[in-house]
Amino acid sequence: MGSMESSDGDASQPLFFHPFTHGSQVLLDEFHHVAERASSFHDGIIFTNRPIQHHERVTLKILKKEASWHGGLRVGFTSMDPSKMDPGHLPPFACPDLVMQGKTWAAVLPDQCIEEGTILTFWVDHRGRVFFRSQQEARKVPLLKGLPVRHCLWAVIDVYGQTKVVQLLGEHANDLDRSSSPVPSPVCRDYSSLPGGCAEECVICCSHEANALLRPCSHGTLCHCCAQEVFHNNRPCPFCREQIQDIVQVTPGAPAPGTCLPVGNQPWPGGWMDAGVGEVSESCPSER
Repeated sequence: MGSMESSDGDASQPLFFHPFTHGSQVLLDEFHHVAERASSFHDGIIFTNRPIQHHERVTLKILKKEASWHGGLRVGFTSMDPSKMDPGHLPPFACPDLVMQGKTWAAVLPDQCIEEGTILTFWVDHRGRVFFRSQQEARKVPLLKGLPVRHCLWAVIDVYGQTKVVQLLGEHANDLDRSSSPVPSPVCRDYSSLPGGCAEECVICCSHEANALLRPCSHGTLCHCCAQEVFHNNRPCPFCREQIQDIVQVTPGAPAPGTCLPVGNQPWPGGWMDAGVGEVSESCPSER
């Protein structure tokens, strides 16, 4: 007889939330399909019981919001087997804490797409790119790229901030791919206009332009609000790990004062960072 949690990536096996490895504030129903964050706004990390296959949809429904907090759902994947994790050592946040430990890639979903009753789906393709789609955003929206597709990847969800209760649905429960209804106007505007490569987007929140130059390393991979949070938390540059001494806010596409143009006259150093180079993704502090 097999165990309740599974390391088998066979999509024919039932998919549910991992029954034992989750944040300290998470409460699961008896079928492990509904997850509630009991209190506070953090410690709501949950995983799937088995790895997710390429192009397999992970579909969630937002059952309840808690308006007293800011920010919302984070989703992504991890190559760490949740069954081998110590739940007591899980960090309070998927972004940036769990991501910064390595082997986890996660992104913040825009607040407009996580209202009560919203059904959304996310997946990783065979090229290691992560997309999501919701009722408010009919087109698939790029979230991450560069995931190690040769490794098993478990879905990770952070029931964070205003997100209070989520339900895991069947892969085609929402029929988002086959909807015959008219395509709604895009709501998640920060995401809908991103190109596949997400060039010149902040590598942490992936939703704002990278408009901060870190000193002394001169990497320009973060938006100003994410750079401020990294700096004030005494963290190093996520690209080169050099300690940050100062932040210069600049206009994307134009060099900061005193900055030499890189070889090839590319005016903006850094840009999009593949997940395999610097595995970071979190929200702007103003969204929390």
